[in-house]
Amino acid sequence: MTDPFSEALDRVCEAQGWTRHGARVDVPIEGGKRHQHVELDAFDFEGEDLVRVVSPVGPTTHIDPLHLNTALRLNYGLPHGALALHGEQLVLVDTLLADEPDAEEIEAVIDYLSETADHFEKTIFGTDEV
Repeated sequence: MTDPFSEALDRVCEAQGWTRHGARVDVPIEGGKRHQHVELDAFDFEGEDLVRVVSPVGPTTHIDPLHLNTALRLNYGLPHGALALHGEQLVLVDTLLADEPDAEEIEAVIDYLSETADHFEKTIFGTDEV
């Protein structure tokens, strides 16, 4: 991640009480009763520095094709981000600009992805595994 983005992320984590371990941010959910994490991955797309923010929902090996179809239908109702497959994981993902980081946007995206991914994890899998 770029230095300005990393610095903004550190400020957000400190202000929110989130724990950062390199490219991973651990977010307590429901007052710490549950937890969720997000992974941040810097990449370049057509000369633009971007950061992909990903929060796991659960392993696809436990989801039948009908439920995967339902997950895709849920995408339409999401105001931000999208459900996607990453390897053998169902994840919630969004992308941020890295060059001019906005701490409020970083906070909003991480908060939304972690809360929503945790909700889907609890609803679909009934666990707090990721």
